[in-house]
Amino acid sequence: MNPAAPIIAPHPIPASPPAATPNPSLGNVGFETGNRFDFRRVWHTILEKLWIFVLCTVAGLFLAIGYLARTPKLYQGHIVLEVDIQEPSLVRTDDGASRMRTAFLASQDALRTIEQNLTNRTLLARVIRSEGLADDEGKALLGRTKGPAPAAKKESVPGAKSTAPEPAFSQMEEALGGALSTMVKPVVRRGTRLIDLYVVNQDPALAQRLSEAVGREYIRNSIERRASFAEDTLRYLLEEEERLKANLRKSDAAVAEYKAKTPDALQLGGGANSNTGQNTVARGGGVEEKLQELSTKSTVAKTERMRLEGELAQIEQAGDNIDALLAVPSIASAPAVVERRRDVAQVEAALATLSQRYKEKHPRMIAAKAALNETRASLKQTVLQQPAVLKNAIEQARAAENSLQSAAGEQEKAALALNKAAIGYQELARQADTDRALYESVLRQIKETDLTKGTKANAVSIVEHSPLPGAPVSPNPIKSIALGLLGGIAAGLGIIFGANALDRSVKTVDQAETSFGLPVLAAVPEVPSGKAADRGEKDQEHAGPSSYRLVAEAPEGPAAEAFRNLRAALSLLGPESERKVFLFTSALPNEGKSFTSANYSLSLAQQGHRVLLIDGDLRRPSLHKIFREVGATGNESTEGTEEQRGIVDYLVGDVNLSDAVRAVSARDVDIIGTSSSSSAGTITATGGQLSVLCGGRRAPNPAELLSSHSFAELVAEAAKLYDRVVIDSAPVLAVSDTLLMTPHVQSVCMVVRASRTARNAVQRAVLLLGGSGTRPAGVILNRLPRNRGTDYYYYYASHGYGAGEGSYGGGYSEKHSKKSRKSR
Repeated sequence: MNPAAPIIAPHPIPASPPAATPNPSLGNVGFETGNRFDFRRVWHTILEKLWIFVLCTVAGLFLAIGYLARTPKLYQGHIVLEVDIQEPSLVRTDDGASRMRTAFLASQDALRTIEQNLTNRTLLARVIRSEGLADDEGKALLGRTKGPAPAAKKESVPGAKSTAPEPAFSQMEEALGGALSTMVKPVVRRGTRLIDLYVVNQDPALAQRLSEAVGREYIRNSIERRASFAEDTLRYLLEEEERLKANLRKSDAAVAEYKAKTPDALQLGGGANSNTGQNTVARGGGVEEKLQELSTKSTVAKTERMRLEGELAQIEQAGDNIDALLAVPSIASAPAVVERRRDVAQVEAALATLSQRYKEKHPRMIAAKAALNETRASLKQTVLQQPAVLKNAIEQARAAENSLQSAAGEQEKAALALNKAAIGYQELARQADTDRALYESVLRQIKETDLTKGTKANAVSIVEHSPLPGAPVSPNPIKSIALGLLGGIAAGLGIIFGANALDRSVKTVDQAETSFGLPVLAAVPEVPSGKAADRGEKDQEHAGPSSYRLVAEAPEGPAAEAFRNLRAALSLLGPESERKVFLFTSALPNEGKSFTSANYSLSLAQQGHRVLLIDGDLRRPSLHKIFREVGATGNESTEGTEEQRGIVDYLVGDVNLSDAVRAVSARDVDIIGTSSSSSAGTITATGGQLSVLCGGRRAPNPAELLSSHSFAELVAEAAKLYDRVVIDSAPVLAVSDTLLMTPHVQSVCMVVRASRTARNAVQRAVLLLGGSGTRPAGVILNRLPRNRGTDYYYYYASHGYGAGEGSYGGGYSEKHSKKSRKSR
């Protein structure tokens, strides 16, 4: 087997680097190339299935036209409502309920509430009743009659008292109210306190009438509900006023009775004036003030005692240490100690003055020192006398503290007794004050409610009435047609891209190289029927031989040029000694591998090589059908494949290679016009020769035959006798025959049918070939589409390179005859 050689793809087919490896995890290739969106791929995806796009768009257009034809025309009535921030009132109130109502009306929640109430079914049932639309069973409302709508009933004054309750709505009125709710649409204007009320109907006059009726009935309903609430409130307040008046009388009587039984209640514990409800005497009088004063003095005495006891403890710890005793505040601040310390300071100052004038032995210095010692001794004696004084002060402080505590206790008992005597009176007085406040509040509310109950004003008012509609608002022809077209376009694109997402086939050269990690050696375009196209191995029994030999029969065509590109690409794989044996295979059947191997062999023979084409597909041989009518020398072809000798006969040892091979006539290999039509030789005009080794008789054990040493000997002998050996093998995923042949060939080419073969099948085949130690040299993408965007699929065709425009446009004899006529 040929070791890995650099793969160079010929122009115009770009090849991927040979180091690329297939990526089995790749699913359907999307519309992103690298990090950018591939618009060209989207465009060509749409072009491939343009008929679906056009069909869906036309269907959407027809649906829109049908909708316009079948949908009745609707007219729209329109009024504008304004919502004030507070309800009109004759009496200005600042109570909490009014402030909350005003705050609610000023909020957006109030506008939303009114908007929702305008579609309330009960309200709309009132509209149906007031307009008499149930008299004809709703035919006018629902557009089932062409006559005028029933006349509206006589309107009552909004808010007027009715002698009888309003009867319940009938089922017809409720049902028509539900139908009307689908025709009413209130909309709050953004940033304002206005509500647009729209009502649609098939009758323009009825649409105008209904819009006015809905707004009018909402206002009337609001006024009636407010009046009904005011009457219920007034009735309740009157009942409550009688109850509170009786309670107030009882409370005043209880206060008077208690005052009669306890005359000192006002002086001892405080009270209230039963007529004004205001306190006249301070609670507790001077008892509580005196109790507080005694408590303060007792606390001060206790604090002073504790301070003195702390200093006494400090004195006891100091003992006879004069300096430590002087650090105690009580001793340091004692008058006797202060006077002795002043004397000591004066003597020390005099001694300091004398020391500047006299020496230590001077009599005056000696006298001054004696006086200083005497003064200090007096200070010490005075300091040592202070603990006894401090103890006496502590006893006096303790006695004062006990006296104050006793006085405070007695005063507290007196205060408790006084307050206990006033508790009953205070409770009765508070109850009387509370009853009086409630009674006065109810009286005030009765007056306000009685004044406002007859008010006919409402926070909602109609500021703009509806004109008579002149043109229908629905259906909108432009909008309906636009939506139909957009829906058809969206459906078409959805179907196209959905089908593309589910399509796992390979459509372009870029997809093949990205998915398989192999270079595309050639891209064979789709040949239209009637121009010798590859019809697949399944239809070969019904196709003529010339349908496959495009290189010889249609040399000027794009498919023939693709095989010449393949010939050039494979010739660049390495040295000539390492590119003699080629094997063509595919992942699945019916992908065109026999078609590719036959035309590649013809192109090699036209180049001047001696080529042997071997039919290695022993299970479904097909080369004998392709070359059935081809003239040959030596081994003549027969109609029955069972009697024809071929590779099976050679492998079992019945014939040698020269007896099994059929040489193809030169006129069937050469390009039309390059050889004489009467020539019966096998050598082409360029010196090449094509021989075919067909399948021969049917093999009972093809896998065992191909794995034997006979096949290796066949390949070795053919490589010595011929310049190039081309083997047409079986599909890799169908049988194991191809994997048995790959160790004996130098180059393996994978044929993939565009827009049909699934990527995962090809990737699986490449992995199986890699597992056998063989890496395919590249991919031949067969039957690429040619209808639109040929450059997108990497098939190139230009003017000046077609039939009759240059080489392959005519034979040598034809050109020679034309030159002879011109010379004459």
